[in-house]
Order: sequence, then C-alpha cells, then structure tokens
Amino acid sequence: MKPENIHTISKPKERVDENSDIRKLFVDVVKIWPYILVFVLVNLCIAYILLKTANPTYQVKATLEIKQDKNAESIDLFQNIGIKMPNSIDNEIAILNSFTLALNAVRQLDFNVEYFQENFWRHYEVYHTLPYTVEVDWEHRQLLGGELEVLFTGNDTFSLSIADKSLSLYDPKAKDRKSVLDLNKLAVAGSYRLNQWIVAKNYKFRIVRNENISNAKDFSFRLRSDFDLAEAYSKKMKVELLKKESSILSLGLESQMVDKDKTYINKLIQVYQERELKVKNQTSINTAAFIKEQLKNITDSMVFFEDKLQSYRTKSESFNLKEQGNVVYARLGTLQDNSAAISLKIKYYQSTLAYLEQDKVSQLVVPSSIGIEESVLERLIPELLENQSKRERLRQVLSPENQALKDLEFKYSSLLASVRENLKRSLNAANLSLKDVNTRIAELSGELDQLPQVERNLLSIQRQFTISENIYTYLLQKRSEAEITSASNVPSSQILDLSRQVGGVLSPISSRNYIVAFCLGILIPVVLVFVRNSFDNKIYDVKLLEKRSLAPLVGIVFRNFGKEGSAVVLHSPRSFISENFRSIRASTQFLHEQNDSLVISFTSGKAGEGKTFCSINTASIYSLSGKKTVLVGMDLRMPRIAEHFNLRNDLGVSNYLIGNGALDDLIQPSGSQNLDILLSGPLPPNPAELIVRPTFVQMIKELREKYEVVILDCPPAGFVSETIDIFKVADINFYIFRHLNSEWSSIDYLNSLIEKGLMKKAYVIYNDMEVVFNKQYGYGYHAAVEKNPVSKKMSNWFSKK
Repeated sequence: MKPENIHTISKPKERVDENSDIRKLFVDVVKIWPYILVFVLVNLCIAYILLKTANPTYQVKATLEIKQDKNAESIDLFQNIGIKMPNSIDNEIAILNSFTLALNAVRQLDFNVEYFQENFWRHYEVYHTLPYTVEVDWEHRQLLGGELEVLFTGNDTFSLSIADKSLSLYDPKAKDRKSVLDLNKLAVAGSYRLNQWIVAKNYKFRIVRNENISNAKDFSFRLRSDFDLAEAYSKKMKVELLKKESSILSLGLESQMVDKDKTYINKLIQVYQERELKVKNQTSINTAAFIKEQLKNITDSMVFFEDKLQSYRTKSESFNLKEQGNVVYARLGTLQDNSAAISLKIKYYQSTLAYLEQDKVSQLVVPSSIGIEESVLERLIPELLENQSKRERLRQVLSPENQALKDLEFKYSSLLASVRENLKRSLNAANLSLKDVNTRIAELSGELDQLPQVERNLLSIQRQFTISENIYTYLLQKRSEAEITSASNVPSSQILDLSRQVGGVLSPISSRNYIVAFCLGILIPVVLVFVRNSFDNKIYDVKLLEKRSLAPLVGIVFRNFGKEGSAVVLHSPRSFISENFRSIRASTQFLHEQNDSLVISFTSGKAGEGKTFCSINTASIYSLSGKKTVLVGMDLRMPRIAEHFNLRNDLGVSNYLIGNGALDDLIQPSGSQNLDILLSGPLPPNPAELIVRPTFVQMIKELREKYEVVILDCPPAGFVSETIDIFKVADINFYIFRHLNSEWSSIDYLNSLIEKGLMKKAYVIYNDMEVVFNKQYGYGYHAAVEKNPVSKKMSNWFSKK
C-alpha cells in the first residue's frame, strides 16, 4: 500500500462564475427553439383574432377657451385674506367632468336606447343607421343593462329574446337606483309585431319602423337610464389644459362610436355655456321677476283709476282744474311720488328679507336695477351673490373639510349677516320717511277741502291715476333695462373647435399587437425556462461543479443510450462509454502507486446517481486490462449488483462480517475473465455496526492479497454513516455526481467531509453527461445521440427535474 501522504487534496475553492446561470438559460432556450416558434405562431394567430373581434377605438376631442377674466376669480376671492385657492381653470375642469353636467346633457339626447348588430367577427354598436326605433315609456318600469335580441320572422313580425342576462330594473319613482330582477319571472321573450306595445309589469316599449324596406335587419338593443349614461360619460370624459399656463381646455373621449360621442361633447359644451349664462343673468332675471310681480298690482290700479277719471269727467262735465287746484295738485303730486318711491323701497326691503329668510339668496335683486339708491346694499348684494355662486361651484370640487371652503363659508355667513342688518336698518328708515311724507300729504289734504267739491273729487281721482301711471311707466322702463342686460350677456367661454375625430385608430393598433404577440411568444417560453431553472437545484454544469468542489474531477461519463444495461464495458468494449471508463482508469494511474494493490470506493450523495453503474464498469475496464479484479457490494441496505449479473444475493459480505463463511466460499465468478463478484449478502439489521468490526478490515486485507484491484460499491454517503468508515480503508474514494439529478447542496456535503478529514483521497466523477455532438474517434468510437420524437422531447423538458 502506498503511504497516505503521497496524494493529498489541497484544492482551494475557485470563484464561481456569476454568468453561469445566464449561459445555462441561453443554452436551455436554444434547445427549445421549436417550441418558441410554436408559441410565436400561436400568439400571432391570437393577435389576429383579437384584431378582428375588437371594436376600434378613436379619439374624439373639442377645444374650449376660458376667458382670462375667469381665470383668477377664485384666487381674487381670497387674496385679501391670504388664502391660496385652486385655480379657476381647475374648477371649470371639475365642472365639465361633473356628474350633474353630464346628466343635464344626456337628458337632452336620445341615447337611452343603444342598438347593436354583429357580423362573423364582431358584435358592435350602431348609431342612427338602423331603420328601426325602440320607443320607450320612461314613466313605466323598464329593463336596463342587458341586451334584448330582435330576430325578424317576417316583414312586420319578429321574435324577442334575452341575449344578455345582466338585466336590472328601472323604477321611475327612484330614477337614480336600479333594482335586482328575477329573470325566471320575466316573460318578455316571445313573438310580436312592429308598432305593437310590449307591456308587462316591468317593461313597456315598442319597435317602430322608420323606413319601408323589404329586407328586415336583425339587431339587439339595450336600455340605459339617464343616470347610468351620465355616470359612464362623466367617468370617461377627459378634460385637461391644452398647454400648461394656458386657458384653453381640451375635452376628449376614447370612443368606439365617433358620431355619437361627438354629439355628446357638443351638447355638453352647450349645457355648460347655458349654465354659465344662467348664473350671469340671474340678477337680471331676478329683477324682471320682481318688477313683473309689482306690475300686476299697478296695472289693475291704473286701469281702475283711468276708468273712474273718465267716468267722473263725463258725469260732472269738468275736464280741468282751476289755478289754485293746480298748485295744490302739483305739491301733492310731488309728495305722493315720494310716497310711491318710498313704498317701492319698502316692498324691496321686505321681499329681500323674505328671500334671505327662505334661503333664496340667488333670487336677490340689486337695488340700482329698480332705481333704488342704496350705496351699502349696492356693494354688499353683488358681493354676496358672487360669493354664493363661487361657494356652490367650489362645493362640487372640494370636500366640506377643506380649509379654503370653510373660510369661504365663513365669509358668506358674514356677508349674509351684513346684508340682513343693512336691510333692516334701511327698512326702518324707509318706514319713518313714509310716515313723514304721509303726514305732509295729510296737511295738503286739508287745503284741498277748501276747494269746490267737483274740483276736489277730480283732483283726487286724477292724482291717484297719475301716481299709478308714473309707477307703471317707471317699472316698465326698469324691466326693459333688465331684459336688455340679460340679452347682452355672453358666456365667458368660447368654442374654438367643435368635437371631431383626432387621428386614426387609437386601439387596437395592428402593428403593436403583432409585435407584442411576437415578443410574448418568445418571452413566455423563456420565462418558463427561467422559472424552472430558478426552482431547479440540480447540477447542470460540469465546469461549475469542478469550481465549487474541493475534490478534483477525474472523469466524465456520458449518457448511455445503448441496450447493454449497466455492464456496458463488458458487452460493448468499443463503445463511447467504455472510452469514458478507460479515461478514468488512466487517471487513477497518477493517483496511486503502480506496485500496490488498489482499493477504490464509489459513493454518492443519494441513491440513483450511478455509483453502482460506475462501480461495475470501472471493475470491468480493469478486468479487460488484465488485472485481477473483484467487485464488492458494500451497500448492505439496498444492494443492486446481483440483479445486473443475474446472481442470487444469498451469500456475501454480511456473512463474512458475522463470521459465517470463508471469503473464498463467498466470492462468485462474474462470467467474465479476471472479474469476480463479492455480493453484499443477506440484509443485516445492523449494517453500521458490522462495518466497524475488525473483520471488515481483515476482509479488505484478504482481498488485497488475492486481487490487484478491489472495487467497493458503497451506500450513499449522504444517507448512511458506515460509508465514512469505508473511506478509511480505500486508496481512492470516488464521489459520483449525476447530471441534472444531483443537487448543488451535495457538493457542500462533500466539501464538509473533506474539510473535516472524514474523506481523504477524494475525487469526483460526473455521470450521465448529455451528449450534444457526433464526433468520430480514430478506430470507430463515437458518441451516441438520442433520437426522440418531438412530443417526447417536449414532455421530457417540462417534467425534467
């Protein structure tokens, strides 16, 4: 035996190649290129089908200018108190996106019935192209959401069925809510005629033909309430600044119905401007309404006194007053005009206070609009109206907890209190003035008593008529002024571009879809390979194995595709596998002195890694070289050698270790020259205890004396402990790693055995290496290449561990 210190292992760990996983991924991807091609073709087909079945989407846009005088209105409101407010443009964007504005727009459109047709590829909506109209009684309960299909059975007859069962119930008493509907109790399906009302508890509608046609076109339709439409449009409407710091807004929709959505956007802008004009004209409208109310009483009085004056003049034959009567009449007329003006003020103050008490601030009238000079109210009321308008607008875009809105509410309350206080003060002052004027009128009335009875009566009637006439004329003039003001108002926004389609198809874009499909066709298999590799802890690279292991690599055994079984060397000595084992035998010449007998142990981390296969063929290659060789089965737990040589495992190592038989009686011929077999024998209950007995060392000593080469087929070192004791008697210890079977953690276990000194003279054999080439060797040795059908390759690839 050679001294133990002749061959020592001092191999430092090499740095592991960080790109090895990438290289493996690349190699694995290249191997599956046919499947990648299949994925690409399938994805392209899917993309084609999606393009055909998808309804194209377009961009519909309009532009609206918000004039600069509105841009700073919210900021101006709070500049004096130092509060930073949202830009008014942001407020206008919020209003254009609001549900209420959308609801007011759709109420003026005929969008409540949506019509659909279909061809081989698509189910699509149509707008104003069908010769039919579905008339709906919206004062009756209706079916919403799902589609009802109309199939014509004749020129005027059709069958009705439910095409989409996602139906809900609309109740005109609760327009903003939908109820759950029991479809089992719904009997809408059936045969009907055109123009016939289809009526039941939960629906009432009819289908009317607009044109005389010979060929009826099948279609389906869906009913939608104003609230559903408003919610849908308000969500998909995009309002944004055309350019930063500008006051031009872009209103856009991603639309599958261009003409329909163009109509909606134009109507939305119209409703928005009408709303804006209504706010602007509110003061003039309130003034006209106030004057109209006053004119009702004045008109009746004026007609009454006119008739009375005419009747009296005719009866008394008196048409003019004398000089004294004219003087008194002029003075009295002036006082009565003052009294009428003060009375108008009092009515204004009283009605304005009533509006405040009823929280009808929006109906307030500015004093100057009806000829009342009141400087404080002239300033406070417009400010209150403006503040109230902004308060309502900001409530739509700010939460009640917003500090800016809270400050606005505080200012509104302060203004409201100031207006109310000034109205009360002015009303008291007007009452005092009226009392004074009435006193003076009473004094003049005493002078009138001195006039003749005829003149006195005529004066009284004429005076009352003149007062009514003057007030009537004055109110008519103020109403005209208010109407002129209202007619002259224009919106602060201006339409720059009506809604139109912008660009071509927004989606689907065929080129983009095909590119995505192509990329996914490549990416999906690559990701699958990556995921498989991420969870796969199997050794796949012999170079990485050599770098990570402390034991040197002495040989590689390629995959065996032959039918020789495990004894490849004995049955096919000229095969490529045989050459692998010849290479291993040649390497052992440098690991051990030639004059000594050689004991080689084979082990691995777990079962199934090929240690028995390598043991048999290494023993065979030594026997073919003329060396007397014995193959010893040291796996006393799961022996495998007997079945490969068609022997019975009834006698062997276990018999010798318990002292039940001589070694010569236990050794059996293999049937091949120079190769004998010592099987493991009957399975003992305590294999680990048998190995540590002195008889085991004695057995190895006797085998050394009888044979030149002793091959020990050991149990897996990762599972059993007795293998470590076997390492002590072996000259060379081969640790087997199997390609795509052994785990990387088994390298760490081998390294720990070496570092602890439990396994000396350790070397590595890489088994079952994949053959990826055909290469001729001098006298006929060649690599075998597996030829599996494509389906089997795919199955193996996905199931490979």
